[in-house]
Amino acid sequence: MRGKRISALLGVLPAVAVSAAFGVLLAGQVGGGAAQAQAYHGVAPGSNVVPEGIAAQPGGTALVTWPGFQMLPSGGSRVFIQLTVEVKPELKHSGANWQLVLPGVSLPAGNARLALDTSFFNTPVKSVRSRKHKSDVIVQLDMRAKVAPSLRTEKASTGYFFVYVEFPIANYK
Repeated sequence: MRGKRISALLGVLPAVAVSAAFGVLLAGQVGGGAAQAQAYHGVAPGSNVVPEGIAAQPGGTALVTWPGFQMLPSGGSRVFIQLTVEVKPELKHSGANWQLVLPGVSLPAGNARLALDTSFFNTPVKSVRSRKHKSDVIVQLDMRAKVAPSLRTEKASTGYFFVYVEFPIANYK
């Protein structure tokens, strides 16, 4: 879909383009075609809604259940990872890019392994992809601008845990 669909999400965020296949909430419209409204049925941090098809329930096996990307109302952006359990993530600089290490976590087959293309949006992140490495999951953030992100975690009201890698507002295009 690459940002061609417009949707209002929860009445909180402005209209956002949505890639429902991977939980991407992206501001704006790409291309010159007419926008089509589409409801977003993926994970949205701050929502009490748990979409159908999530890989696992909170608790139990440490598992990535949903990776995603959001443009924030402030103009900043973030990569988010929804997990079944709390982890102590580590953010590492890797050349011009960043790696988020999620220790002791599994990565299920399916959407959690698909790459996110964020290059059409005003974010320093070009793309995001997750992979298994020994007993950890590595989330690779390929960057188009040199910027230091912030890292934080939170437990959602649904029982899932979120890891956020957040970027400040700027002109990255």
